[in-house]
Amino acid sequence: MSKLREMAYRIDPVTWVREVLGIKPAAWQETLLRAPQGASILALTARQVGKTTTAAWAMAHSMIFTPGSLSVVVCPAQRQSGEAVRRVREILIKAGAKLKSDNVYGLELENGSRVLALPSSDESIRGLTVDGWIVADEAARLRDESLAAVRPMRARQPKTRLAMLSTAWSRTDPFWTAWAKDDPSWIRLQATADIDATPFADGFLEQERRAGGEEYFKREYLGIPAGSHTSPFTWDLFDRATQIHVPLVPAGPAFAPAEERPVPMANPFQTLKTIGAVR
Repeated sequence: MSKLREMAYRIDPVTWVREVLGIKPAAWQETLLRAPQGASILALTARQVGKTTTAAWAMAHSMIFTPGSLSVVVCPAQRQSGEAVRRVREILIKAGAKLKSDNVYGLELENGSRVLALPSSDESIRGLTVDGWIVADEAARLRDESLAAVRPMRARQPKTRLAMLSTAWSRTDPFWTAWAKDDPSWIRLQATADIDATPFADGFLEQERRAGGEEYFKREYLGIPAGSHTSPFTWDLFDRATQIHVPLVPAGPAFAPAEERPVPMANPFQTLKTIGAVR
């Protein structure tokens, strides 16, 4: 590899993915890969659009071109985090990188770069300093405590990128809370089926809609958290219950409750009769 080509790959991860891995990323994937150093990224996606693979490209690129760097991935279950590390491994091997350490929950290259699959328990993931990528996959299912444990990992490394990737779940989960806030510090990416249905085979989405129902389909493929999977009271019901309706005309007597006049009642204690002598 020439020095100029290596420099091009180092500067632009998209070029590296296209030419070395032989894959053409989608537009939202290119934006994530080209996120500036220190960026915070939210990616709201449909199922099976490649969010974990995209994160694996980003972490593998950082490992190869930033010697001695550390990237981490956290998921609701460590098994899922291990699967993300497995994808990183496949990419590294395809790119010809030399592995020094290779196990289910961690990889290390000969240049000293590492990637670790973290458990979701916040007690066991504190203390790391990350200078590559912090990836929270299926972030909507993560606990607030887990995210609170990984965010400070870049406190002393301002170039570290943080990516929260997820399908929709509820309107109160940590991912949607960040997505719905008007915080300009986040880069927001959306890859749902209503924006781009290219990844799906013909007829698949309609089959999923019929099999899972409208609420399931909106949540899993359109990025719309319905909320009724955790409570019988949906968000739509809440909106309707809290909406204030102003009458078009002032309320008249017909809208007031009927006036009730008091009805006299006899005091039963005044009619009591004494039986026998009271001693």
